[in-house]
Amino acid sequence: MSSETERPGTPGPDRQPTPADAELRAKYADFCSAQLTEIFLSLSDERIYEIVQEEARAQSLTPAQLGFRTMVQLATKRMRANVPLPDFETWRQDYESEPERYDRYLMGLWKQLSEGDATEAG
Repeated sequence: MSSETERPGTPGPDRQPTPADAELRAKYADFCSAQLTEIFLSLSDERIYEIVQEEARAQSLTPAQLGFRTMVQLATKRMRANVPLPDFETWRQDYESEPERYDRYLMGLWKQLSEGDATEAG
């Protein structure tokens, strides 16, 4: 290990990310997506519309530019900015110490994400 504090499985300056690292990053993305999805689904239609309108104004978008996909992206961006989610390293430490605490929140998206990484690498 280098003079910096490194945990086993953490890519250092001389080590390439492993499949386990890619899987953890995919699980982190899945966890964050699940948290945002839960909040999104709890909002009223009116509140979602307000969020989209606020973000559209902030980005100077016209109503003609607001297709469904754009509206979802705007709402997601606004929620991501306002929902306190842990950064990856904090999440990794928590997950590695108690994975069952987080696994129940995963939607399974991580399997597709980590398989995609393996497919791209192979």
